[in-house]
Amino acid sequence: MEAFFLKLFEGRCPIKIETREGLSDPTAVVVGNFDGLHRGHTHLLNILGKRARERSLKTLVVTFCPHPLKVLAKNLFMCELSSAEEKIELFAELGIDYLCFIKFDKNFSRIRAKEFLKEVLWKRLRCKYLLVGYDWRFGYRREGEVELAREMGRKLGFEVELAKAYRKNGHIVSSTLLRRLLSEGRLKEVKEFLGRTYWIKRKVVRGEGRGRKIGFPTANLGETENLCLREGVYAVRVDDTYIGVANYGYRPTFDGKKKVLEVHIIGFSGNLKGKKIKVE
Repeated sequence: MEAFFLKLFEGRCPIKIETREGLSDPTAVVVGNFDGLHRGHTHLLNILGKRARERSLKTLVVTFCPHPLKVLAKNLFMCELSSAEEKIELFAELGIDYLCFIKFDKNFSRIRAKEFLKEVLWKRLRCKYLLVGYDWRFGYRREGEVELAREMGRKLGFEVELAKAYRKNGHIVSSTLLRRLLSEGRLKEVKEFLGRTYWIKRKVVRGEGRGRKIGFPTANLGETENLCLREGVYAVRVDDTYIGVANYGYRPTFDGKKKVLEVHIIGFSGNLKGKKIKVE
């Protein structure tokens, strides 16, 4: 299994931990994709934090990169709500102790459920408490479920708790729901279920400069062709400071075959090429 670990500190840069043997601290663990880190996820993390404090454990979030659907079912993969880098920033704000990214590839997809519990969670990640979501499945072909985790926990010595679905306004809050709302342009509801304004952070890439020539310079953001966002024009805030106008679609200022997010920052005339900017 190829993985890397980050030790997170609120308000500070995460530190990458070089480890082959795993973590030394006993942990309270939750596993998932955590795409978007919405209210349903923060509900889980609040439970995890409480249980960890009660048991004197470190909190550990285990997630995957890339998203498993990118590997197992590319035809079903539509879009991601948050990149790996954005997840790191969001988790750091929530006070998680450790974040583990497991490289999800064909080899890892074949790991059996019992092996994942014993070799990865228990042996390498020192799991003493495992929190699982209402729809959690794991292992080869999603063969593992909560009862198997409980059985293995009794044998190996870790607790398993099943969390109920988190509901708001009659809806189960999920990444699937948020992807649909974003694709329909329903940003007010997105904010309600995310618990924050939707934002992305991407590097500004070289454009053709045509927007500047017509008096409307734009920052073209890279890796935005597969955003969940509906095509259209949006009022935005950039880096928590500037206001602007963004267009998501097939490059309105010049021909192109890929969708891109172009941002015109009002009152800004500097060169942002190569820099990462946050767009809300």
